[in-house]
Amino acid sequence: MDNDTYISEKLEKWNSELARGLTPNNVILSLYIILGFVGNSIVIIVYRFKMKGNKEERYFIPFLAFADLWASFVCGSFGIALNMMQAQFNNTDLCKAWWFFAAFTTFCSLFILLIISVHRYRKVCKPLGKQMILKWKRVALCVALITAFTLSVPMTHFYGSVPFPNDAEGITGLRCSRLKTVNKTGSLIFGGIVVLTAITIIVTLICLYTKIGYTILKHFKYTKTSNNLGTEHASKTDQSQVGVSSSDNPLSDTENGTEDTGLSSIQSAPTSSTATGTPPTIDTTPTVRKTVPFKSSAKKRKEKDNRKVVYKFTLMFMLITVIFLICYIPKVIIMLLEARNPKFWEEFSDSARAGVLFVYRMYIINNITNPFIYAFLDNMFAKEIKHFFTLCRC
Repeated sequence: MDNDTYISEKLEKWNSELARGLTPNNVILSLYIILGFVGNSIVIIVYRFKMKGNKEERYFIPFLAFADLWASFVCGSFGIALNMMQAQFNNTDLCKAWWFFAAFTTFCSLFILLIISVHRYRKVCKPLGKQMILKWKRVALCVALITAFTLSVPMTHFYGSVPFPNDAEGITGLRCSRLKTVNKTGSLIFGGIVVLTAITIIVTLICLYTKIGYTILKHFKYTKTSNNLGTEHASKTDQSQVGVSSSDNPLSDTENGTEDTGLSSIQSAPTSSTATGTPPTIDTTPTVRKTVPFKSSAKKRKEKDNRKVVYKFTLMFMLITVIFLICYIPKVIIMLLEARNPKFWEEFSDSARAGVLFVYRMYIINNITNPFIYAFLDNMFAKEIKHFFTLCRC
């Protein structure tokens, strides 16, 4: 047996041991792929082709689902490939391509979440200001795609197959990771830009949704206070208005969009002239009633329902963003540590590396949870899902 064959067998044995230790991780990644593909496919079909009402509030959902579908599939399959070839990833072109598509799909999902947060902020906090019309929504999505592509292209230059030494066995394998032979300064700058972009988006999401949450809570508090005062006022009015003729407040005023506010001038009280013996004078000036615009109860109810829809969808997107932050922040921290230490992954034991890889890939959970959130918080979507599965059984 020649030396090359001996080394090759040792590498294959070492790679098999590493892959065996990552089997639970592969099972989890396979589950990510299945749930992400099935869940987001259903979201795309239902929201794009089945649901007819309120396209304004649901406009971005199919695009986010499409980005999540590909992110879960690409990142999940890439993770499995990395686990299976921990020390034998010899195809550097495949490594570069996978890093590009993993970055591109992840950035697309991230930027769409940012666009949604801006859209919700304008809706809730600036309802009387300029809103995102269809044209600007499309422009925003195009900018998101271009920016994601621009940030992902350098991955093909800075990532590839790198040496992965095993000092105990005296062998060196190859793993798909950040290249150490390229310009170190450029690699650090690019890594810094990626991390800074992620941190900026995270901070922006937190700031916008904090303002949105504060506005919604303030509105709910005001509504509750107004309802309490209205109930108290109505109770007092019912007790005081005894024997008032219904003709004093005709129904036609309400139907015509006006509301009676009382007399605009005070009638002169009859003047008695006992001393002079003259008859009392009565002011015969006709009474002028002042009216102000008045919204019908149907219109008020419609506006109230619209606000409820806006707030409900905003809370839904807030929950999606919170899950994104929980899943993505650990990845950003690990990326910072990886950028500072070129031997970050080599320094872990096999079991510790498996744990860190699981935390590192938790961001994929963000791409598979959204369909479940829609099912719980969007009643129309849940109804269409039941109808969809009923048709499938038939």
